[in-house]
Amino acid sequence: MDNQRLAGKCALITGAAQGMGAAVAENWAAHGAKVGLCDVNLDGCEEVAERIRSKGGEAIAARVDVTNRQEMAAAVRKTADAFGELNVMLNNAGINKPLMFLDVTEENFRRIMDINALGTLIGMQEAARQMVAQGRKDYPYKIINVGSILSRQAFDDVVPYACSKHAVLAMINGGAKALIEHNITV
Repeated sequence: MDNQRLAGKCALITGAAQGMGAAVAENWAAHGAKVGLCDVNLDGCEEVAERIRSKGGEAIAARVDVTNRQEMAAAVRKTADAFGELNVMLNNAGINKPLMFLDVTEENFRRIMDINALGTLIGMQEAARQMVAQGRKDYPYKIINVGSILSRQAFDDVVPYACSKHAVLAMINGGAKALIEHNITV
């Protein structure tokens, strides 16, 4: 990656308390991005933010349930207020609770769909609203959604997860068409 590509950019990352979200946050911060970290695990986000700050980076943390629009909107505002704007949104939060097809329950299906699909939709919408409100039509904004090979196929023990990632793929395609006029790349 071009070491200057993220310098000065302001990014918000969901699912940032551990795993891929934390790794991306630390990598982007090392390349000069200012990062907002959000997750239902606030302690984990604070730990990642502290690691970033200890290396000279800028990071803030927020507790966010991505299925709650008010919490997501607040995290977007907090990030934009802390860093002056929002340039990049990474919708990374996601879960999987594998069950064999005949064992999938409504609760299992809804929880996976709510976090992986609805959470992505809310994150995209709230980030896009902030980006549009910033009024910089000449500026390239980015919304990145984490998908999966399972957006193209499914297996018998991950049907709800595959459904959620099919939905994310649809949001990438539809969101790209809806937001291009605002110079937002999805």
